[in-house]
Amino acid sequence: MFNRVIKRVANKEEEVNYWPSYSDLMAGILIVFMLLFIYIFAGYQTDKQRREIEHATAQQELKKKDQELERTKKELGETRQRVIELSSTKEKIIDLLREEFEKENLKVEIDDDTGAIKLKDSILFDTGKSIIKEEGKKFLQKFIPVYVRILLGNSEVQQQLAEIIVEGHTDDVGSYLYNLDLSQDRAFNVVKYLLGEEFDYEYKEELKKYITANGRSFSKLIYDEDQNVDRDKSRRVEFQFRLKEEEILMEIKKRLEEVE
Repeated sequence: MFNRVIKRVANKEEEVNYWPSYSDLMAGILIVFMLLFIYIFAGYQTDKQRREIEHATAQQELKKKDQELERTKKELGETRQRVIELSSTKEKIIDLLREEFEKENLKVEIDDDTGAIKLKDSILFDTGKSIIKEEGKKFLQKFIPVYVRILLGNSEVQQQLAEIIVEGHTDDVGSYLYNLDLSQDRAFNVVKYLLGEEFDYEYKEELKKYITANGRSFSKLIYDEDQNVDRDKSRRVEFQFRLKEEEILMEIKKRLEEVE
């Protein structure tokens, strides 16, 4: 009887010991699930925040690119307008030169695109010589006052003017260096005469700020319809004018046309 009572007490103690262990286990599992939920929820929130940040960043980048695109479009539009104005200015100068030369009965060849005036070497020089002959000086005395008046006597044109170039050219007979010396000497002697004491005209002092002399040998030959060298036309002296920003803007214009 006593043994039976002891056995029952022992069984109850086992039950008491068993249930707290099971409760601890369930509590532990619950804690694990709670921690797992917190981890997943926190991860979801972090991922959500990350996506929101990435979206906001993407929107900012997109807005920035849109602003850059608009700025580029505006700059291209302004550049295009500047090219149009520059081209218009050059066309006006060419028209003025052609009109004034016709009035003065001066027959000169004017390039429709560049405005370069090409004078045959025979007008200014004897064959193979670089000293200006008397007939050449008389021609320059008629030609230069008109040419300079258009470029320097017009304030609108002068504001755009960057340079006036006297350029000597030869044919392809003889060596390149021989023709380089000849073309340089011819261009230099023309400028020397224009700025010397022997020849006086209006805007002469202003011309000194713009004029330069170059010799090109036979680097820019002129060809006929059959692509043969036209030696007669290749031997020449050119009067060229260059406007401010012209080279850069013409290159931009070319690229814009290629894109279109």
